[in-house]
Amino acid sequence: MPATASEAPDSRLSDDVALMKSTIALLAAKDFTAVRDRLDTAMGPASDETLDRMSNLFGAADPASIETISGTETRNLQTGAGNSRILLEYAVTGKWLVVDAVINTQAASKRFTRLFITPNKQSLRELNAFHFFGKGPVQYLFLVGWLTIIALTAFAMAIAFRRHTGWRRWALILSMPLGLTPTVAVNWNTAQIWVIEAVSNSAGEVIPIFAFRYPMAMFGHTEIHAVYLYISAPLIALGYLCWHWSQRRRLLAPRVSGQLTAG
Repeated sequence: MPATASEAPDSRLSDDVALMKSTIALLAAKDFTAVRDRLDTAMGPASDETLDRMSNLFGAADPASIETISGTETRNLQTGAGNSRILLEYAVTGKWLVVDAVINTQAASKRFTRLFITPNKQSLRELNAFHFFGKGPVQYLFLVGWLTIIALTAFAMAIAFRRHTGWRRWALILSMPLGLTPTVAVNWNTAQIWVIEAVSNSAGEVIPIFAFRYPMAMFGHTEIHAVYLYISAPLIALGYLCWHWSQRRRLLAPRVSGQLTAG
């Protein structure tokens, strides 16, 4: 059976990174014929005007630095066919350019199926640096929900630790951070909200996928190293808290009734 890997061997990824850098060098040198030969027909026609606008972003001087932001691959381990997704950042005069490319490999043929260039006034390292202040209501409201979920889960774990002993105590404590997806995430810098476990169908509709996530709330980094927070529903912790509060009300009810009768 053909096998697929999300991260292929480093040599394959290095080859694609080298191909991407050489293609960008050809683009900066305005060798549009050579660049066009490396583009997949699925991208559509690339006019000289379009390629010239992309080339002008680099200017005449050589880049001060080239940094590999991320590189991942999905390949058939037997044939080597598949796609690689690579992001490079070029430091040029007065700006930084993020080059986002996808390279498709079929046998000995390699073609670009995606090639985008985004100019920034700051490097990704500076743009994605975490700053608590100066954010909008979306980020802070999401942060309140994020902290609330963590606090409720920790509270449920503390109650379980006091009320139970032996294997039941540890089984409950270890299972409480388990969250039911879809997982909602927010980009801390841009306030973009999305569902992590989601797929798009041919009609362009986003369909969430139900699964489990451990832990239920945490933070991560996007492929361009931007910080994001995510939340999924800790049903075991919330269910345990509801059960605990119902048991407590049941125990308190006879006491209150007895006090009223005695009065």
